[in-house]
Amino acid sequence: MATSPARPPLPRALAGIGIAIEQARRARDAAAQALVRLQGAEQGARHQLDQLETYARETTERWAQQARIRATPEMMQHHYQFMARLDHATDIQRGVVHQQGLQLAQGREVLLAAELRLTSLQKMVDRRLLDAERLQHRREQKDNDEMAARQFRRQVAAAQDGAHDTPDPERF
Repeated sequence: MATSPARPPLPRALAGIGIAIEQARRARDAAAQALVRLQGAEQGARHQLDQLETYARETTERWAQQARIRATPEMMQHHYQFMARLDHATDIQRGVVHQQGLQLAQGREVLLAAELRLTSLQKMVDRRLLDAERLQHRREQKDNDEMAARQFRRQVAAAQDGAHDTPDPERF
């Protein structure tokens, strides 16, 4: 689970998106926790299947050794019935492992979707903040341009007024 860097507080205009981001973050965190639980369940189911398969293999090996020494028809029937039940339990456990695998894949998809939603909301906020910053910069630039133009007009006017107030040396 990736943690996002701390972000500055959002302007009031983006507060609603901030709430959506927080909800998306909680959904992503919940999906990540659910995935961890699903991974644990899937690993547990696989471990149990491995134990059943190992037990069946060991039992078959022991039976093969004992059957060479002494095997009555009743013992063979009992062994075959036991192995059939063990095979059935192993098949059931394979189904459980398969089901856990499907749930795990679905959990990954849910987490991915939650991460994509959170990322898209964060990118939208970033774009809106950048747009607001650009707009503010344009406003400041316009204000600076207008102030410079006013100052230039004042200087030109002052220069023209000064030219009219100064006596012309050639007139005397």
